[in-house]
Amino acid sequence: MSASAETLGAKRSGVYRAPADVESVRKAAGKNLCIWLELPLLAVSNKKQFMNVCAKQLKLPSYFGGNWDALADCVRDFNWLDGKGYVLHITSPEKFAKASPDDYQTALDVLAEAADYWKSKDMPFVVLVDGARELVAY
Repeated sequence: MSASAETLGAKRSGVYRAPADVESVRKAAGKNLCIWLELPLLAVSNKKQFMNVCAKQLKLPSYFGGNWDALADCVRDFNWLDGKGYVLHITSPEKFAKASPDDYQTALDVLAEAADYWKSKDMPFVVLVDGARELVAY
C-alpha cells in the first residue's frame, strides 16, 4: 500500500487542516473507494446556512432535522452513500468561523465525534478544512 493510500486508513480518521495538495488526497480516496464530499462554505455565515449546505452537499436524507443532533446522527450513518470510507473537504470556512465562531466550533466537534465513531468501526472518515490554522495538518 502506498503512503498516500495509507493516509486514508481508519486510524487517520479525524478533522484536519487541509494539505496544500488536496488533489493527491482526492486521488487516494478514489483508489480506496472512499466517497469524496465537498462542503463549500463561502456563502455561509450562520448555523442555518451551514445546515442547508450540509443537507445539499452531503445528500442528507429528507428526514434530516437541520440541527446538531440530526447532523451527528446522519454523519454517523451515511447508509445512502456506498463507500469504503468518507472524505469531507470543507472549503472557504473563514466567513462562517468569523461570523459564528461557536457554531463553527460545534460543527468541527460534531465531525470529530463522527470521525471517532467511524474509526471504531474501522472505516476512514477524514475531514479536511481549508486554511484552518487551529487544526493539526493532515
